[in-house]
Amino acid sequence: MSSNDHFKPDPADFVIVVMGTTGTGKTNFINKLTGNPERREAGGLASDTQHVTPYPIPYYYPSLRVVVVDTPGFDDTYRKDSETLELIADWLIQKYPDGTTLKIAGMIYFHRIIDNSMPRSTLMNLEIFGRLCGDTSLCRTRLVTTMWDQVKNQDTAAQRETQLASKFWQGLIAGGAFARRFHNSSSSALGIVEDLLWMGNDCHPLLLQEELVEQRKRLNETEAAKFIYKQLQKDLAEQKKTLKGLKGEVKLQNDPHSVKVMQERRDTTQAQVKKTSEELNEMKIPPIRRVILWLSGENSRAKAVELH
Repeated sequence: MSSNDHFKPDPADFVIVVMGTTGTGKTNFINKLTGNPERREAGGLASDTQHVTPYPIPYYYPSLRVVVVDTPGFDDTYRKDSETLELIADWLIQKYPDGTTLKIAGMIYFHRIIDNSMPRSTLMNLEIFGRLCGDTSLCRTRLVTTMWDQVKNQDTAAQRETQLASKFWQGLIAGGAFARRFHNSSSSALGIVEDLLWMGNDCHPLLLQEELVEQRKRLNETEAAKFIYKQLQKDLAEQKKTLKGLKGEVKLQNDPHSVKVMQERRDTTQAQVKKTSEELNEMKIPPIRRVILWLSGENSRAKAVELH
């Protein structure tokens, strides 16, 4: 099962979506569950997962089909974050034959315990993950640390785990998510899946599903997309600042070689500014839609007041 063309969603499916940055062990986790060592594992800087791909997992009960869904990270080497969000959103809003929206019974977010810092790409993935899930699905969310078999100092790793839970994951855990360890074995992977199976299949939609289906928002109007937009605005401001500095440095250089190097850096940054500006324009919410969203929000608040 490698694409949506072959995946026919069934209301009885127990669907678990796995997310995280490139190289955190998502592919390896699925390999352990499927018993298929031939799937290529991500090991380099380039993203291995290019599509949203469901995999059926063999389980004890013939009547239960567990489906684990692999997703590309938001630090994808060749794809814009907005495009990655669109890929994931398109998959999440699939319909069952009766017209209802696909149920997501569990969410798993992966993080390498061997990482001694939280780079921007990791923080970005985590923030988007939180905005994609929303509050009501956090009890079905597992924050999984991987690569414990590569840890050289267990005490240091345990301290990192504590810091993740008390700082970076604090909001998610406070909302009902649980932290778990993946010990690079089939039994460990199955244990994490079974932890979610105990929750049953009667689940609330993810925030992204609710926004797109029930609230009829456009993708760029969702909380996840708005976060990406804000990050692009910050990127653009920083790129423009860098570009301005490079233009000034080019004028101050007398050595031909130095001038050439500075011009190349300037041109590269200029291209980045152009690319970021184009992506911002693509994601921008038109003024009329802003008004419509504001009015719908006011109506929702008024109805909530009436109910109280």
